[in-house]
Amino acid sequence: MDFQQLNSDFGIAKQLEIIPGQGGMPMIKIGNASARALISLYGGQVLSFRPVAQTEDVLFLSSQSAYAEGKAIRGGIPVCWPWFGPDPKGLQRPNHGFVRNHFWQLAKTEAVGDTETKVSLRFTESFKRENTWRQPFMLLLDISIGPSLQLQLTTYNTGDQPFSITQAFHSYFRVGDIKRVKILGLEDCDYFDKLEQGTQKIQKGVVSVTQEVDRVYVEAYKNLVIADPVLQRRIHINSPNTSTAVVWNPWSKTSKKMPDLAATDYRRFICVEAGNVAFDLIKVQPGSRFSLQANYSLLPD
Repeated sequence: MDFQQLNSDFGIAKQLEIIPGQGGMPMIKIGNASARALISLYGGQVLSFRPVAQTEDVLFLSSQSAYAEGKAIRGGIPVCWPWFGPDPKGLQRPNHGFVRNHFWQLAKTEAVGDTETKVSLRFTESFKRENTWRQPFMLLLDISIGPSLQLQLTTYNTGDQPFSITQAFHSYFRVGDIKRVKILGLEDCDYFDKLEQGTQKIQKGVVSVTQEVDRVYVEAYKNLVIADPVLQRRIHINSPNTSTAVVWNPWSKTSKKMPDLAATDYRRFICVEAGNVAFDLIKVQPGSRFSLQANYSLLPD
């Protein structure tokens, strides 16, 4: 990886630098008047986002993450595409698709004054095609680092046949104490409990987490809030082009089986994921596109 050339092509003085990160992985380091951030070209993954007024990162990143090709980085915001969860066709393809386990290309960078930095990453079927995914496509991930963190993943069907996808931003949010966190905005929504063979239930009141949780909420609202009294902040999640949301925390027993999580890490994060999941299947016609969007910001406590 030629970091000098990357910085010559895409670096922005006093705002954006491409650096060798953990495991020598190329990473985009951003610092502007609004926030600090770190983005991995491997996986097209935002690893860190911290507004300048905050002492704690908005995102959780495991200290035991693997930084090696073929393995996903545990934390930040992995991109799940073209399927979310297990391989829908049972062909032993990786969970959550393949783009989080490969390098993306840096396509464009831009400074909007000194308060916002934009990055565009590209993943094309000619760049890396899995043997079991043969439909021509291109992905463009637009990331904005400013007062809020904004993501837009656009799927382009560049072939002559339609294809269907599920997808998600698998966002890990740092919290002070998982037992004291509340998730607002899912009240009265139906959800499928993946820990009980997909049993359909109704959310009564706000979501709190006191044990392992793995739920897919359907007809979810476009605006959700993670209320964190320990870190004295509220994380606002806006996702206009989705009708599903996922809430996940592995808790203690499952965490112990995960080599890239410390035994007590489950106490310090919650995954609240914006996506098109389960029955929210997106069909992309030839020559057309579809965008998944999410905006993450902090509200006054």
